[in-house]
Amino acid sequence: MGEEAVMRAVILIGHGSRAAGADDDMEKIAAGLRAKLGGIVATCRMSGHGIPFDEAFDQCVRQGAKSVIVLPYFLHFGVHLREDIPEMIRKAARRSPEVRLVLGRHLGYDDVLVTLVAKRIGESEGLCDVRELAPALIDRCPG
Repeated sequence: MGEEAVMRAVILIGHGSRAAGADDDMEKIAAGLRAKLGGIVATCRMSGHGIPFDEAFDQCVRQGAKSVIVLPYFLHFGVHLREDIPEMIRKAARRSPEVRLVLGRHLGYDDVLVTLVAKRIGESEGLCDVRELAPALIDRCPG
């Protein structure tokens, strides 16, 4: 792993959820990024469940990050992206003026997502009808 990868950190910031396992996919993405990019890749959540942004940022700085890219793990450009996340990042920048802090682009629209959604539609064709699910909270359909 090169010196550049160690000096830069990436923080994926998602909404978060109280539901057990709901954030597992974001953690898998972070693990994949660590394997692909090397260096520091952290995650945090807006919901108050899991690690908050300030803690994730401070951990990155303690690990030697001199540049931190905060990548919003969001599809839509809503209030968190317009107001909440920029304000959190500005506060962190004031606390750590020696660290370059970048608000990266959210997931938003990308042609790759069209391909992914088409793939999910194909995968969904063979799933059970919702009336066949047990009368409990809907989780991912078995199979």
